[in-house]
Amino acid sequence: MEDLTKHQLILIVLLVTFVTSIATGIITFTLLSEAPVEVTQTINRVVEKTIERVVTEPGKPDKVVTTVIVNEEDRVLEAIAKNEKSIVRLKTTGADGTEVVSGLGLVVSGDGVIVADLRSYNVAASYTISFHDGQSYPVSKTSINSEAGLVFLKVDAPLKDLKYTFYPAIFGNSDDLKIGQSLVAISGLSSNAASIGRVFQLKFDEDKVTIKKIFSDLKVSRSHFGSPVLNLSGEVVGLEAPVGELDTEYSYTPINIIKSATPKALAELAK
Repeated sequence: MEDLTKHQLILIVLLVTFVTSIATGIITFTLLSEAPVEVTQTINRVVEKTIERVVTEPGKPDKVVTTVIVNEEDRVLEAIAKNEKSIVRLKTTGADGTEVVSGLGLVVSGDGVIVADLRSYNVAASYTISFHDGQSYPVSKTSINSEAGLVFLKVDAPLKDLKYTFYPAIFGNSDDLKIGQSLVAISGLSSNAASIGRVFQLKFDEDKVTIKKIFSDLKVSRSHFGSPVLNLSGEVVGLEAPVGELDTEYSYTPINIIKSATPKALAELAK
């Protein structure tokens, strides 16, 4: 070792470092392959987001690159926060005379129109809609879309609350969904409850492009008709509502079906 030159010592150090890195990688891969699913999912759900900013001032580099680590938990919290003001609950009077929640719904327009699962609605009953802040308004008009299994309900605020702000949900494009994509489902009768899962299957229309049913590992509670499902960008991509023979405890109606049905319903409720 005493006879080695400085350059030779550096080469030996680099060689040892290289071999050590390879060995570490092999060991890490082996350990991860044998680790429980929960551990590998947690590791895989950490996302790196790179933000680039162009700098044009003289004497400075063309761009500054900042790497920000965003984990799945942060994205879930952001997605829920973006939509919590749009989630409502349908309330009616039960057989014993007490108030009951028949399902959840989503605000679809700034003038107080709600979309909900048709199974949460009974034409013989009267309903009020409870909003995020606890404010409730009676339903004045309805528009039923039996084919899609949806009901649209219009509420009218009293004169003293004419300036009440309704927050329409942020709709995404359900045809962009991919198998394995993370989803957040919002349920809960008295307050919001969140469940996190993934898309495990998609049923397409004959065109092989349009998604007509979303299947996930999020089990739908039959007491939570109308639960919305979000992607990690904070967009609503589905609603727990039936569409024909494909309806199961793990299925959601794609939001594009609801988006297609909304204009006609808004026109009917505006008359």
